[in-house]
Amino acid sequence: MITMVIADDEELIRDGLHSIVDWSEFGIEVIGLAEDGQEAYDLCMRLKPDILCTDIRMPIMDGLELSQKLRDEGMTAKIVIISGIQDFHYAKTALSMHAEAYVLKPVKLHELTEVFGQVANKITRERDSEAMNTKLHQQLQDSIPALREKLLIQLLSRYYTHENDIYDKIAYYQIPLSKGEYAAIGILQIDDFEKAIQHYSEENKQLLFFAIHNVVAEILTNAACGFAFTNTMENELILIFNEKSLIGHKYMDLAEEMIRCIRQYVKVSASIGIGSSVSSVLQLSYSYQEAKEALQHTFFTGTESVVTIGDIEHNNTESKLHLQLYELEKQLIQQLKLGDSQGVTVLLNKLFDEVILPNSAQVEQVYFHAAELVFQLARPLHETEESFESILGKSSIEIIQIIQNTKDIGSLRSFMTSMIEDIARYMQNKHNSKSQKVISRIKQYIDQNYMNNITIQLLAEEVFLSPTYMCQIFKQETGETIIEYLTKVRIDKAKELLKSPDLKIFVIAEMVGFENATYFTSVFKKITGLIPGKYRESL
Repeated sequence: MITMVIADDEELIRDGLHSIVDWSEFGIEVIGLAEDGQEAYDLCMRLKPDILCTDIRMPIMDGLELSQKLRDEGMTAKIVIISGIQDFHYAKTALSMHAEAYVLKPVKLHELTEVFGQVANKITRERDSEAMNTKLHQQLQDSIPALREKLLIQLLSRYYTHENDIYDKIAYYQIPLSKGEYAAIGILQIDDFEKAIQHYSEENKQLLFFAIHNVVAEILTNAACGFAFTNTMENELILIFNEKSLIGHKYMDLAEEMIRCIRQYVKVSASIGIGSSVSSVLQLSYSYQEAKEALQHTFFTGTESVVTIGDIEHNNTESKLHLQLYELEKQLIQQLKLGDSQGVTVLLNKLFDEVILPNSAQVEQVYFHAAELVFQLARPLHETEESFESILGKSSIEIIQIIQNTKDIGSLRSFMTSMIEDIARYMQNKHNSKSQKVISRIKQYIDQNYMNNITIQLLAEEVFLSPTYMCQIFKQETGETIIEYLTKVRIDKAKELLKSPDLKIFVIAEMVGFENATYFTSVFKKITGLIPGKYRESL
């Protein structure tokens, strides 16, 4: 409801203004009547009306003085002056105080309804605009953590090549990284992650990460030497140690305290890998890669380990072999989950040619690696409620017996290739029957995560399909490509955000998932025919 105070020293006019118009038609409620300027001032200060309808000539304080005094107090009420004085000076003074209208007596009903209809509409538009700005501001505030995390992940993935591109954003998102300061990256991961969370719902999984983050953040805050954020895409917690503040502390000491506290309070086992210190934000990606390499070394050191890049003996051939074997097996299992029969064949051949054969002096070692792969494959099958027996009609023990009975490497490779391709095709066919669910899931994921860096590979992993096949069924079912749908969603969201004049274009670009404001402008113009700034002006 829009509220109004009427001020006029003539009772007949005052009461007439109150009763002659059906104010409810405009959504206006008269909440006060005043017979002089002082009474009107007191009413306005107490009731804070949206509109003041006032005469000019009144006792104690005239209408212009009243209006000026209210403006001096910061009151933004719309002022409508109704006066019997036809004087340009008065009208000019009224305009200088941003009065909405200057209406001459005797007042005609149609003039009143026209003037106050316009004023009421203006107030309604301003309220709607204010509500929209409040909503957009809240959306921005809600998006800040995700945008901050996104920028940090970009720093770790070598997205930026010039420091000038990023320090403004670092400051805008209040990330505690300063130019020239040394920093090192640590990566914290839950040991045997898949097993540790196999009975967790998605909500409980998020709560687990939240609890771990709180433990780590408290330790870093108490030591005043860094901060942490969750990289949800990799199921890892990123630690950024500020070396300048590490006086009296060591990376190892802090990391070991984190692991102890996580075990004590969260009841899970975790390990940490730490890269070397670097002096530029552009070099954080190198420290991150070193931290990943160090973390992989926990394969040898065991659970609840802290490993720095300096701990690794790069010339240790056996360590390299195990790490290479582990990485290839992980990639092969991922492709198997996606149902990519061609991809698993390529990786299996790579596993034999680059790892197993060059490092197996005896036949038993080849059999051992092949059998180990069978056991590794059993886990992803179990996760999808399948088994070797349900797909191939043979148990894992029977498969290993067949492996041990092969007479040459060619027969072994042929059997392993056939087995893995059969499993991959089965997995793909299983997914094919769920095309509509897949399309729905892709759209739902895009609608909820358009502000993030969404790749085809990421979506493929989300729906457990190969990227090529996923794109084919999406195009076939919807008539548009995934990228076209994603772009349409982002531009629609950008149009909403452009209604807020306070949001910078580069912030809007990031809020809707564009890494580069220039590219965002280009795409926006291609779709709407206008650059974002011109579109905003047209609203």
